[in-house]
Amino acid sequence: MESSELTARLRYLNETAHYLATSAPATSKHLMSQCNSLMFEAEIEQPEPQSRRSCLACGTIITSGWGGVAKVQPTASRKKSRKQESKKPSSREKSMVYTCASCFKTTRHRLEPAPPISRAKKAALPPVSVSKPVATALNNPSAPSANANANSKKRAKTRKLGGLGALLANKKASEARSSGFGLDLMDLMKQT
Repeated sequence: MESSELTARLRYLNETAHYLATSAPATSKHLMSQCNSLMFEAEIEQPEPQSRRSCLACGTIITSGWGGVAKVQPTASRKKSRKQESKKPSSREKSMVYTCASCFKTTRHRLEPAPPISRAKKAALPPVSVSKPVATALNNPSAPSANANANSKKRAKTRKLGGLGALLANKKASEARSSGFGLDLMDLMKQT
């Protein structure tokens, strides 16, 4: 087969198998196994992400919590010499072990170790010299504090007038003024 025709056929088989995974699992399995066998015949190695998405034995699409069991386990350590074991016993490699619910075959995928945590150290800042006009302003804070105090009082007043409490107070005041006999939404929401 031509390479463009082969890639188009592989893409079609892969996409339709994933599309039919939930609605027609048997058809999806068959299409995925055909895709895997076609790749094997053409001596094309399956990319790592694609091999993690399906069972290589029967073609079942791997879906979390459905159609199999996935576990993270430490990689079984092979017999090593004592020198190799003493180097880094804490850096054990982990692998994802998927057990297919259809064929009960286990597939292992090696997980990359997490990158080491590195904290950036902050550079020490040189001390800043204070000039005389700034120093005198720091020593005499009485003038700006009166202005700042007035501004904070204004902000507090606007917060008080614009808040939820103010809206409820306005609503109660308007209810007291109106002597209508009709019901509105607030009457239905009141708890008695």
